[in-house]
Amino acid sequence: MLAALLLDLDGTLLDSEPLHMEAHRRFLASVGIAIGDEELLANIGKGDRELYARLIARHGRDADPRDWIAAKTRLLVELAQAQGVPTRRGARELLARARARGIPCCLVTSAQAWVAAALLASAGLERLLPQRVCREDVWRSKPHPDAYLLACQRLGAPPARCLAIEDSVPGVLAAQRAGCRTLAVASAQVAPEALRAAGALEVLADLCEALAA
Repeated sequence: MLAALLLDLDGTLLDSEPLHMEAHRRFLASVGIAIGDEELLANIGKGDRELYARLIARHGRDADPRDWIAAKTRLLVELAQAQGVPTRRGARELLARARARGIPCCLVTSAQAWVAAALLASAGLERLLPQRVCREDVWRSKPHPDAYLLACQRLGAPPARCLAIEDSVPGVLAAQRAGCRTLAVASAQVAPEALRAAGALEVLADLCEALAA
């Protein structure tokens, strides 16, 4: 019996990675830095601190990564509110199916709580996912298992009876290290082989395929 469904946000429930990349490009252009797609794609699932610290050092800037991250994040939310955020195919149906079957759901994200709330609202999913574990809730973010372990603890669900769904290698590693059964949804940014190597039991084309699981 499935005890809980644990879901990543960016790239899993929401097709928000293009918005993140656009926010990165716009902010970095404002400080005179151009960045290639390869470096942005490699950052997916890892958070922004390491990326911005590296860029600051590379370009010899006297700046605090936290200030750059805050500015980029404000741009991201502005873009989301102006354009809306598309959901991944099957996201609404999966959440509705879980609710109908009495399976608790929890968002497990490396995003700050206010950012997660803004993105969910822009996608129209905020009422479907009131349970959330966000960046502020844990000391270590993905690929460490802390966020998934906290989600299981809050739901009173043994990790082995929880199903996690992710789209990035750090996310899959985090869920797998917490002891959750882990599926991945395919994306153009991450090779399916890398997701399987990280511990995903299966790589799904979209969340419609998760309905059967």
